[in-house]
Amino acid sequence: MPVPRPPTGGRRIGSEDDARALALWLRDPARDRPVVLVTVPAGHYAPFADTDAIVEAVDGLATVVILPTSRLSWVFSAAMPAGTQVYGGAARVYPVGDAWEADPQLARLRFAYSAADRDRVTDHLVRDAFRAAAADEPQDVERMRPGRGVVQALIGSRALVRLDDGEVASVWEELTVPGVPLERVLRIGQHVSGAYDPASRRLDLRAALPDSDPQAARTALAATYRPGDIALTDVTAVDADTVTLRLLPGVTVDVTRADVTANPDDLLHDLFTIGEVVAARVDIRSSGEPHLDLDVTGDEQAVAAPSLLPGGPPWLSAPDTARPPPAAPPASIAQQRPALATNAAAPVGSATPVTDVPQPRSATPALLAHRPPAQAGLAAERAAREALEQDLAALRAHTAELGADLRRAHRTVQDLQTRYRRADLARQQAQRQLRAERRDQPEPDQPLFLDAEQQFRHDVYTEWARRVPAGEKAQRPLATYRLARAFLPSVDMIEGISRAKVIAVVVEILTGQVHQLPGRDTHQLRTGPAGSSYVTRTDGATCWRVALQRGTPAARRLHYWRTGDTYEMSRVTVHDDYQP
Repeated sequence: MPVPRPPTGGRRIGSEDDARALALWLRDPARDRPVVLVTVPAGHYAPFADTDAIVEAVDGLATVVILPTSRLSWVFSAAMPAGTQVYGGAARVYPVGDAWEADPQLARLRFAYSAADRDRVTDHLVRDAFRAAAADEPQDVERMRPGRGVVQALIGSRALVRLDDGEVASVWEELTVPGVPLERVLRIGQHVSGAYDPASRRLDLRAALPDSDPQAARTALAATYRPGDIALTDVTAVDADTVTLRLLPGVTVDVTRADVTANPDDLLHDLFTIGEVVAARVDIRSSGEPHLDLDVTGDEQAVAAPSLLPGGPPWLSAPDTARPPPAAPPASIAQQRPALATNAAAPVGSATPVTDVPQPRSATPALLAHRPPAQAGLAAERAAREALEQDLAALRAHTAELGADLRRAHRTVQDLQTRYRRADLARQQAQRQLRAERRDQPEPDQPLFLDAEQQFRHDVYTEWARRVPAGEKAQRPLATYRLARAFLPSVDMIEGISRAKVIAVVVEILTGQVHQLPGRDTHQLRTGPAGSSYVTRTDGATCWRVALQRGTPAARRLHYWRTGDTYEMSRVTVHDDYQP
């Protein structure tokens, strides 16, 4: 039986059958676009989010659905996997595919507690929808045409481009490079070209950006840096044992804890912050893969970061020379919408309006019910409006102050992290010098067991004993496990990942911690790409896959079998290998 599919545009769920059909549709692997699901708080007429603004912004990219918090939301929740439901005024964007069922963080929950959260939650949902659609955006190729022009303005996460034929197009940050602000991609006066959609007035620049073509990114990397150069990178992911640094969009390198600090008590998520700019020395391995060394002193000059598009700004700047962030938060999507429409002299898209959402009652019923004579009424309304405007201005000023305080605190944390890393680097250099002076007393790192499995089990136990605090060991014991015949040979043969990283991830698996770490992307192994069947054994064991690396070519994965509370480490392999 085919799964019922809600139409494009905003739709309000009005029956239990609709709620069940919505859950079935969301879980359908063949669903071809993201869904923005916004719930109405109990006792309210409409969501706190601006659904009209969302429908207009994501027209052609995602479907918007409105779900009241009532028996309908409970029917919907009962049909959804644990941890993926939404109700009570919150909202989610469900990407295409079914990976979000195993990892609900892929459909991040967005909260709104009152009408004061309207702009904030609207912005979050629009951005989430753009990100979800970026990898698989349905485009009408026939209506797309080449577009060339000059950047006229940067407004928050939007850029206005005057095309050569006089039309005005918009570039959306969420449809450029993930995790890179638009002001680090474009600058005013820059000439750009891409695919122009006359219906939505969007100019798509993604085909010209380096992350769209891994080979082009590698070529740009080789043209920018030579071995030994100091490069600026940014932190895209970090956990206790690994920090992922991005040399260029499309080129990331994992640096292990052993390569950062010699202090066994240091955890990398205490030393790095996502988004932080870090200087690193570039090296190219014989395999062609880049390698980064953080052994960089404060007085070494970094090579200027390249532009992502011709004529654009450097995509990264050193922390001490970076332009300070604005004193006030950027304009919201809802606030930018009128500005974009004014500059473009036309609306950006033709959305399907949400026509069946009852309008909220007036915020000032007393003024409407007991209207005084005309002059007195106008004076009262003017005074009330002025008072509200003053309150709003005060709230905005307070928000700006809090934002500035938060940015200063964030910079202070990053500065302290950088100082600590430099101090630890100096300590490591001193230790290396001391060891060099004691060459007559070598300190060989010999295994403690002749049997490879005994040595591996010893290393796993030692890592568990070091990582898990004494007070938590009873609650986080090592589960029973076996090693498949191919496991240790695969650990020895795989390149690009350290044995220490494999041991650390095995400890995370055996303590159950791996399911709480989004960076591990833990999920059941399939026989092929998304939608394929899961891999199982005749004894009922299920095969699971966990990420040892992310965002790198041939990213390494660890496969393991699970039967109840017993684990069997199968082998270490690469991303595109689906053999258990």
